[in-house]
Amino acid sequence: MDITIREAVPRQATELSDIALKAKGYWGYASEQLDLWREEFLTVSPEYIKVNRVWVASGNTQQLVGFAAIEQRGAEAILEHLWVLPEYIGRGIGKSLFLQVAATIPQFVFTSDPHADDFYRKMGAQKIGDYYSVLQGKMLTKFSYTATLGGCPQVSV
Repeated sequence: MDITIREAVPRQATELSDIALKAKGYWGYASEQLDLWREEFLTVSPEYIKVNRVWVASGNTQQLVGFAAIEQRGAEAILEHLWVLPEYIGRGIGKSLFLQVAATIPQFVFTSDPHADDFYRKMGAQKIGDYYSVLQGKMLTKFSYTATLGGCPQVSV
């Protein structure tokens, strides 16, 4: 599958919110929990796209299949979103989005859902701690990523 990654535009906000919700739901979370999370952190607004770096991935049909977003908070860049539609997981879309972020913002931090920890380790992210999420009711891994020279991800050993 050929993937095109480009900057998101505000009119895509609803579609990006749907991708985030479907991607989170893939891991078997209860619908009541997903409804709460939709309001708290799975909704992307047009304003969010205007003020943050957001990239979308589309396939051959131009359908959006995933997205990533970086928020700048002072001197710290935070990977706030990286979602792929469930039917496209395992096709390299998440990796392509991660590499796009790393090529643009070579150093950033983020917390990860436990289901995604292995993916981020493979991409070269380093665990820097744990974070208890009140919203999710569990510990999440806090990661840091720094691109190596040449923009390629580090390889975990």
